[in-house]
Amino acid sequence: MSRNHDSSEFRERLAFLAERWSQAEIARKTGTQRNNVSRYMHGGKMPLDFAAALVRKLGVNPAWLIVGEGTPFLSDVNTTTRQLAGDLLELVSAMGSVANLQLGSLTGKHHLRVLRELNDALARFEKLRAGINERTGPLFSQLLDDYWAALEKWQLDKAADLRKAAEQVARLCDDEKLQERFERTLSFHAFLLRDEEESILYQSRVFQRRLAGAGIDEAGLREVYNLANTIQSVARLDEAISLCDAAVALAGPTGREWGITKLIRAMSGYIWMERGDVHEGLRRVVDANPQSNPTWQGLQHSMLIRGLLLSGAIDFDRAIEMKGEGPAHAQGMLVYALWLEDAELFEKACELYLGDDGRDEFNLYMRAAREVLVHGRKAPARKFLQSYPPPGRKPLNEQFDQAVFGTALARYCAAPDARKRHRAACKLINNADERLCMSSLARAMHYRNVLILGPASERATARDFFRGHFERGYGCFREIASEAG
Repeated sequence: MSRNHDSSEFRERLAFLAERWSQAEIARKTGTQRNNVSRYMHGGKMPLDFAAALVRKLGVNPAWLIVGEGTPFLSDVNTTTRQLAGDLLELVSAMGSVANLQLGSLTGKHHLRVLRELNDALARFEKLRAGINERTGPLFSQLLDDYWAALEKWQLDKAADLRKAAEQVARLCDDEKLQERFERTLSFHAFLLRDEEESILYQSRVFQRRLAGAGIDEAGLREVYNLANTIQSVARLDEAISLCDAAVALAGPTGREWGITKLIRAMSGYIWMERGDVHEGLRRVVDANPQSNPTWQGLQHSMLIRGLLLSGAIDFDRAIEMKGEGPAHAQGMLVYALWLEDAELFEKACELYLGDDGRDEFNLYMRAAREVLVHGRKAPARKFLQSYPPPGRKPLNEQFDQAVFGTALARYCAAPDARKRHRAACKLINNADERLCMSSLARAMHYRNVLILGPASERATARDFFRGHFERGYGCFREIASEAG
């Protein structure tokens, strides 16, 4: 915001006061000459003494007067806020005192006096800042509690208002732990808004705060897990693997056995399996056991099931018997069953893993696929495809997933736009940033679409994909790789 804009808004606030009191009355109450009051009202430079008089004699809220925040009069705000605002005005005055010292005269004969004045002004400034920091801490903490709670309830409008309030208070509070909480909450908010880049930015700042010298503690490793998970969710798999490996190295021999370190090691293995190397991925997932934390043990167990399925070491029925948990596992099992294109197994997967939420786009897609693959009803799938994929902001890998899934469903129900959808998926993967790597099963479904819908010139690439992945441990591609050979 420009200084001219700030000055204009400040004059508007003075004009508001002039509507309540005449210039003569303001001059009398504040002990200021009337012509000076008139000059201030018309944009003349206003001394802090006059601002302080407006606060003390007219009851003007200093926070409102200086920055336009809060209500115009002290009678409208509570005692705590009033004290804080008064200190804020004094803090501004102290800052002005420091700024007004002629530091350029330090080489002259008055340098000792100037240094003493500077020391006194800085001491006053630090004392006031500490007091304001102490009073804003509880308010900031409560705002962050409310902000996080609103996000967990998906009350995004309320969260946006709380964010604005927290941003203002954050400027007055130097508490490192609260600032870290704020950045973590901002990351969560951005993630819910589907702004993954901003989410990664704030999560990176939280991680940087947690780095302690040459090592890293358990709390810092939790931030690594959150950051790596967010990075891999937008298909930046190599970066996520590098981050995990660096964190494990920083943890050292002792930290290597912490539960959170094992979870990070397992996650790096999971990402390797999505990246294109089941051998390395499974090795890391297995090596991360045993896990003492029950929640993390469940996550790692689901990663193991995923790896065993992709490797061909177990079939789908055995994967069901291993009883993975959580929504991510359920979605992974449904996608794997869809990839198989086996009506009986897909129906079994739907019975076990398909959620009840009729608004969730993933669930709606799987229901449409169930109609055509299991029940042979094409009309519901064609109707669903009329509004699929839904509009909205989403990362490129999600756009690719939906283009591939849409193409597959169009194939199942013989929709006339199947090839058009396929061309859109090809464009997305061919033009993707080289840093991005789509998930293994999304690429497998895409290259199956290529073998069925694509021209002969593209089928060689699809055959190479399946043969190459089979050689790197993807036993689940054995049949299609042999056919492609």
